[in-house]
Amino acid sequence: MKKQLFAGAAGATVTVAELLDLARREVDPRAPESLMTLAAPLHALARDRTLLQKCINFGLTHWREGSLHFYSSQSCHIASIDNFVIRINLWPLLPLDPRRRTILADVLSYFDYHDHNFSFITANYFGPGYETEIYSYSRDRLIGYPGEKVELTYEGRHGLNDNTVMLYEQFRDIHMQLPPPALSASINLMMNCPHSGLTHQFYFDIENSCIRDYVGAVSDKRVNALGFARHLHDAETPALLQRIAESHPCSRTRVEAGRILVSIAGEAALSASSRARMLADPLARALWRRAEQGS
Repeated sequence: MKKQLFAGAAGATVTVAELLDLARREVDPRAPESLMTLAAPLHALARDRTLLQKCINFGLTHWREGSLHFYSSQSCHIASIDNFVIRINLWPLLPLDPRRRTILADVLSYFDYHDHNFSFITANYFGPGYETEIYSYSRDRLIGYPGEKVELTYEGRHGLNDNTVMLYEQFRDIHMQLPPPALSASINLMMNCPHSGLTHQFYFDIENSCIRDYVGAVSDKRVNALGFARHLHDAETPALLQRIAESHPCSRTRVEAGRILVSIAGEAALSASSRARMLADPLARALWRRAEQGS
């Protein structure tokens, strides 16, 4: 994990457009650590206290047209260009009611160790900020299935306050956030992976040094959506599932299509050649084996 400290407020001011232009000119998409060259400009932009309110008001003004400024009740899209995005995230207190507390903590990933399939730098926008506990790992050494052992390196506990900018690298940094002592917000400059829809984010079991589950990102939603075909199918469905099982670039998607095909049409529907294409990589083979074992 990399971070940069600043003494007091930034002197220079930076606009959203200027930061995005700097990102496009100075950040190397092949080197996520190059995002840190923009730590000072992001820190300066975080001092613009009108930014979030302007974004909220714009979203509310254009609500009927289907505003794209709100990812969720917690995340607000400020602006983007090419593969770079600026957003602000709210970090609220947890409610006292135990049921609502559990739900909100899960939504915000408080207490859950997870990685990201994109890189970003982040600065505190308002409030005292959150604390985060960080580990690192190497994605290159993993197949990528739940239960797989992971070699973890502890990187310490860090606070995101007004004097700090942190870098989180995709497929490397794992972190868990703690609820802040008061409502806080952070501002991020994100560099999206061009193939993020085909990559996975993980939840980690730190105590047992393994992958716990997949984070509900785009790839997870796509896999889950295939479940419709398990419940509602017609004469065309098996052939459609077979095509997905044979050719989709996402291993999880291929395996799930194959599993559903077998469940609705029997083992014979998945030919030897189809099975070979479906299981063309280590992750697909590991997932299929786990499914056969009922794990």
